[in-house]
Amino acid sequence: MQTALQNNIFEYTDKKLKAHLQNNEDFNRELITMFEFYKTMLFERVSDSDKDRLERDLFQSIKSQIFNGYFMAQELLNSKETQFEDQWFQQSEGMIAQQLPEMLRIATNDNIDEIITLEPLKELTSWLVIKYEGVYPLLRDISLNTACMGAKWSFIDEAKKRGVTPYQPQFPGILANVDDVVFINPQTYLSCDITNESSELWTVITSKYNGLDKIAEVTLIKVPSNEKVERYYMNVNMKNSLSLTEQQNLVDHLAAKLMVTQNLERNQIILAAASVEAFYEINNNTD
Repeated sequence: MQTALQNNIFEYTDKKLKAHLQNNEDFNRELITMFEFYKTMLFERVSDSDKDRLERDLFQSIKSQIFNGYFMAQELLNSKETQFEDQWFQQSEGMIAQQLPEMLRIATNDNIDEIITLEPLKELTSWLVIKYEGVYPLLRDISLNTACMGAKWSFIDEAKKRGVTPYQPQFPGILANVDDVVFINPQTYLSCDITNESSELWTVITSKYNGLDKIAEVTLIKVPSNEKVERYYMNVNMKNSLSLTEQQNLVDHLAAKLMVTQNLERNQIILAAASVEAFYEINNNTD
């Protein structure tokens, strides 16, 4: 049974999301990107005869998950147990989005199936897991990450209500802004670890239902040359838990991002890649 506060939050969530759907191009662009990303991943796993139903049900499922994520974030904002100071909303949108999967996991005691997942996605999951092996983990990823989109917009709206301006990244690097968390798809983002005038090291993280997973490291070096044409060396080390298709898509995406950021032709990039078993942090402190 819902409390009066929950009813108020439900009505507020419904009003705000309807306004976004009707008037917010950024919101709708992100919604369609989310839908197309996960539709493509699921289409690779299902037969052609099921694709029409999947496309229809997935879109409704994602909309319901966004609603639930927005609602859950509003519950956190209205809870006496959690305090969000204005300073928290001064982070960039990417930095806020980075924190949301863990925030929702903690808020629900890792109960993705029962609390985060609403009925439309539960019904879609029940249908797909009976017919197709191996789709359940992806559906749990969809549940969490689409709810995180809703939660992000809830916090964006809260910042506007408070009159707080989020941080605007201002330090462009070779690959992307080095002072931000840069999403390259709805569940994968880049974070810059090391940067100087001629080189950068980036970590690639993907958000899974059971935690954040470092899937790649990207090293970029501007190649010294007396020629007028600039050249860049890009090395991508990726976990071998990614399929060959996923590895190729990641390399292609990173190369394309570098081309756009630096206005390059493909022949200006010296590209290398490797598949590794795992990434390790080595403590060199001998004390």
